[in-house]
Amino acid sequence: MTRSTQGAPSPTPPNRYFADLHIHSIYSDGSFTPYEIVQICKRSNLKAIAITDHDTVSGVEEAMFYSKNGFEVIPAVEMSSNIGDLDVHMLGYYVDYKDPSLLSYLDEFKRHRAERVKKIISKLSGNGVKLEFEQIKMVAKDCSLGRPHIAEVLVENSYVKSITEAFHKYLGYGLPYYVPKKNIHPREVIRIIKEYNGVPVIAHPGTINSESVIYQLIIDGALGIEVWHPEHTPRWRQGLYEIALKNDLLMTGGSDCHGKHADSVRIGLTGCGEEEVSMLKQCRDKIRNERDS
Repeated sequence: MTRSTQGAPSPTPPNRYFADLHIHSIYSDGSFTPYEIVQICKRSNLKAIAITDHDTVSGVEEAMFYSKNGFEVIPAVEMSSNIGDLDVHMLGYYVDYKDPSLLSYLDEFKRHRAERVKKIISKLSGNGVKLEFEQIKMVAKDCSLGRPHIAEVLVENSYVKSITEAFHKYLGYGLPYYVPKKNIHPREVIRIIKEYNGVPVIAHPGTINSESVIYQLIIDGALGIEVWHPEHTPRWRQGLYEIALKNDLLMTGGSDCHGKHADSVRIGLTGCGEEEVSMLKQCRDKIRNERDS
């Protein structure tokens, strides 16, 4: 899977992307159903997508039902981990999304997410911001709970005017109301993704903002880097591209779209090319062949 190290990534117009490999649905903190996502992607002339919900694969099978006539849905998940107070997300592509052991592991994450939301509510209540857990569950439609669902309720209850303000004022890292996710090192998440035949890729590494952490994740077994992401500056995009070339890593890209929220990025606005998807498949096949041999 060796690439040439000549040249640099050239910007690609949004309507020219082949794939968007980072999209969230209603099964985590997005607002589109898998069916809606597939229809939007087809209208955008995308040929491949991955629904990468947080710590759940509940929307994968529904989306794959609509993957026909040259349109591919790659089974995937975005898994949470941390190094101390630093959140690190890993994308797992082509995981065995029907495996009972994986589903049990992800269900435990779902339970922890609910407890985390309750703790955040309690902290907010101590400062006069009164939220009901049941209201947040209604917003989330009983899917995998997260801070964006709390943010929506903060907007609904007129504590803030936007999702962005909710994170800046109440829910962002380092704020008094922030509660960390389940304590699990990315090394363990990388191992789990591989255990279920998935390809582990570092999600939006530019937001980690540390080359040393990125290199440690590579040492720990990450096989790819999400080079193209809306939050990556041109400098980070170029730097990540060069890291991937030097270390013979896969490159992926995606919008990280969460749906209809006012500050959400549109599906297909960021993505990657056919070559990147082809190399991802080659890596998948290599992992499966090594396991079967």
